[in-house]
Amino acid sequence: MRLTVIILFIFHNFLFSQSEFENWNTIDVAGKVNKKLELKLEYQHKYSHKDNRLRSSHVDMGMAYSINSFSIGAFYREIYQINGEIRVTELRPHLDLSYKINDNLKLRLRNEYRIEEFKDNVFRYRLRLDYSLKIWDNFNPFIQNEINFSEGKLVRDRLIIGLSIKIKKTPFRIKPYYIFELNRKESDSQSNSFLWSYRNVFKIAFNIRF
Repeated sequence: MRLTVIILFIFHNFLFSQSEFENWNTIDVAGKVNKKLELKLEYQHKYSHKDNRLRSSHVDMGMAYSINSFSIGAFYREIYQINGEIRVTELRPHLDLSYKINDNLKLRLRNEYRIEEFKDNVFRYRLRLDYSLKIWDNFNPFIQNEINFSEGKLVRDRLIIGLSIKIKKTPFRIKPYYIFELNRKESDSQSNSFLWSYRNVFKIAFNIRF
């Protein structure tokens, strides 16, 4: 028992001393035009406790078309973020391809084209595996792993644990998440060496479905 407590204490201190901590809050609204077509709108902001300020915010909008277990979505995201003391804008059109393997398992591939101020435009690909436990009607825990590739390199990995809570007889759903994020940082532009930075995130998503 003592050994378990010591290990958890060391692990906790390693995570939170070596990494940043942020809060992300999201509101997303979706409504079906018909059985196959759905319109979506999302707003999210990210607050950095390291800098004690809002780090970024974005608006995302688009539509998804479903055919049996497969869906394809076309979206546009506009992001405003603080980089040092500069406010930077990024435009990000993206295409989502999703496949529902079974009632619990879902796979999504996102293809993004990033148009960011002061940087070259690049493609980024996100592959996310989503496993949900269908235990109760309105409480469903889930775990996700999302890996990001850009310019032929693994640039980000996210481990996500959360709970989907449906408020009965309403279109509302609340999702609290914990996210452990690793980001690749190039240590020297003249060499192939790199480091990983860590970020701990507590996220609350408020979903409205019509």
